[in-house]
Amino acid sequence: MTAHGGRSSDDVLWQLDGQLLDVLDGVCGSSEASYERVVAGAYLVQLPGERRPSTLVWLIAGPQAVAVEVFVMHVTAECVDPAPLHRFLLARNLRLRDVHFATDEVGDVFLVGSLPHRSLEAGGLDVAAVDRVLGEVLELLEATQPALERAAYGDGPLEEALATKVRTDGAGRRPAGTPLSAPRRDGRR
Repeated sequence: MTAHGGRSSDDVLWQLDGQLLDVLDGVCGSSEASYERVVAGAYLVQLPGERRPSTLVWLIAGPQAVAVEVFVMHVTAECVDPAPLHRFLLARNLRLRDVHFATDEVGDVFLVGSLPHRSLEAGGLDVAAVDRVLGEVLELLEATQPALERAAYGDGPLEEALATKVRTDGAGRRPAGTPLSAPRRDGRR
């Protein structure tokens, strides 16, 4: 199997892995963000925030684009009617640029998107584009987390046990449509 002018998919993956490493060094080196290389072509970026102490962003290299995946929140049985949440997500999607809200087969909420990369000969990934998408993710989640929880669970404050369950890290989960080659960090649900 070949891609990009006769190069194998493995060659492209390794080149993109190196480019992602360089880009993330540049982006995270000038901020409080950090990253971990999980496997070749798959990086987990940790963004510090105020409302969400930590947001984990997957960047996964593919032949045409780098997939961007972010766990947002679990939707539990306490959410009797998901329709208000879905309306909120669809309305917000109209104003988003690089990432969009999505739900998986059990109803959990994710942000998904992709960063197309130019041909590898032209330099591949763009530091500014990666920085922009990470900034969009952080700003969006910091601004919308309370509204998301109200849309799913009503206007009252979430009791502490439910809030913990809803916000628990889902970085090991894959949203629907994620390539099977994407790594998993845990086996929840």
